[in-house]
Amino acid sequence: MSFSSGIIHIKVFFMSNELERVRGVGPIAAVNLNKAGVKTIEEVANATTEELAWIKGIGIISAKKIIENANELLQLEKSIQKVLDSIKENFVKNCPKCGGTMKSKYIILGPDRRLKAKQCTICKFYLPE
Repeated sequence: MSFSSGIIHIKVFFMSNELERVRGVGPIAAVNLNKAGVKTIEEVANATTEELAWIKGIGIISAKKIIENANELLQLEKSIQKVLDSIKENFVKNCPKCGGTMKSKYIILGPDRRLKAKQCTICKFYLPE
């Protein structure tokens, strides 16, 4: 095996691992999906049942369930991202130590160095911006 073919094999393996996050897609199905040109979970979610059923090792019933599971996974990830964004927004407004208000300030680190940060008005805890 040449070095370049090893790189291609590794690349297909890593792309296959992402598809394995979809319930119902194992290692072999993930490799077969990749060989058929399906590289991402979004592509699985947007595929038709018939398109997936043409891929080796995936039948009509399995294809339908895999598409449903891919859509559920994408929806779950969107919901998690919304929660994380909300936490981040509140984290910047309120001090994580005492709950005080955070205000933007420049902290002087030296004669030529300043750091823009959010600093708590109560306990002086700061977070770099």
